[in-house]
Amino acid sequence: MKKILLITSLFFLFVSCLKEPDYHSYQVDLTVDFGTGFLQEHKEGAKVVLFNQLKSYAIEMNTDADGRIQFSSVEPGFYSITVSHSFSSEGKMYYYNGLKNIEVFGNVIDSIKINGSRSSAFVIKEIYYSGRTTPAGKAYSADQYLEIFNNTSEIQYADGISVLEHESYGTGVNFWANIKDTIVVKMIWTIPGDGKQVPVLPGKSILLAQDGINHRDDPNGNPLSPVNLGNADCEFYVLKQPEADLDSPAVPNLIEDLFVFRGNDVVFHVRGGSAFAIAKIPGKTNDERKTYINKNLVSKASASGSNNTYFVKIANEYVLDAVEVVISEAHAIYKRFPPELDAGYTYVASGSGSGKCIRRKIKEITDGRVVYQDTNNSTEDFLKDVDPRPKIYE
Repeated sequence: MKKILLITSLFFLFVSCLKEPDYHSYQVDLTVDFGTGFLQEHKEGAKVVLFNQLKSYAIEMNTDADGRIQFSSVEPGFYSITVSHSFSSEGKMYYYNGLKNIEVFGNVIDSIKINGSRSSAFVIKEIYYSGRTTPAGKAYSADQYLEIFNNTSEIQYADGISVLEHESYGTGVNFWANIKDTIVVKMIWTIPGDGKQVPVLPGKSILLAQDGINHRDDPNGNPLSPVNLGNADCEFYVLKQPEADLDSPAVPNLIEDLFVFRGNDVVFHVRGGSAFAIAKIPGKTNDERKTYINKNLVSKASASGSNNTYFVKIANEYVLDAVEVVISEAHAIYKRFPPELDAGYTYVASGSGSGKCIRRKIKEITDGRVVYQDTNNSTEDFLKDVDPRPKIYE
């Protein structure tokens, strides 16, 4: 009897020493809502990513033939769900994206709607915003640039294309999220021309520089800069008195249509808080474009609350391409662009002063012409932490 009691005691002691699980896990059942008219045969294989917003890890699975998916053993927390799907049919490529946030504090049964997206003739090929520290250890960002690429097999004209920066730096909830089918911007700079003055050949690009100089050997530059922007097609030039912005005589200036927080120069957020888009704003002339801008002003109270600051809303239908640039994975929850414009995000993980950039992935090379990937999901479409290569296509 004593032996039995001893064994029983040892058993319960052993069980009590077992480590309790850190959390209760749950099951997440999702159905991808493809909408009406979507063929059954195309529902299988959509990639669904469940991302833990606090711990910054992802679980990835693919939908079954009915567009369903089941995640098991999911720990409690706040998650984002990203859906990306593509397929070819009758010689055409189709892209679909979806984005949704969920809370997992019990078993979840939910659905996520996806939207079809279109590819533009022009895409943002490369954004260099991190800058490069000088030999003296000082910050230097005058070598920033944005490159726009003709992703088609025909000549396209870049006249009238505007570069936009979203109003939010992505460090908090998007103030404008309830304004549907539009984005709200604080910066609009436009490529000058009458519609046929800035041709871009197939597989070539147009380079928009903060300062159009060779930053590696110019006296105003930085010998550690990775780029020569002396061959830029346009530059951001802020006309002020006294002149504080460098105006390269060899590079035409972009048209300043909107610059809300008007400093001495146009500076992209070196840590990655600037979200960019390119758009063709309605209007065949500068005056017509500015009329659209003036009719679409929206206001927001200043931080002090003493006055209002005015920004501009741009309808999604005029946006050609958008890239959600974030500071880090932890900031990806503060989405600014809707999923039909960009279902993902990207960033330079090595941070400011690193001299690194983000660049679009090559999808294929057709008859010697590079074609860049454009699924309207920057997480999938862009390479992170690569060396800047303006006007190099390989």
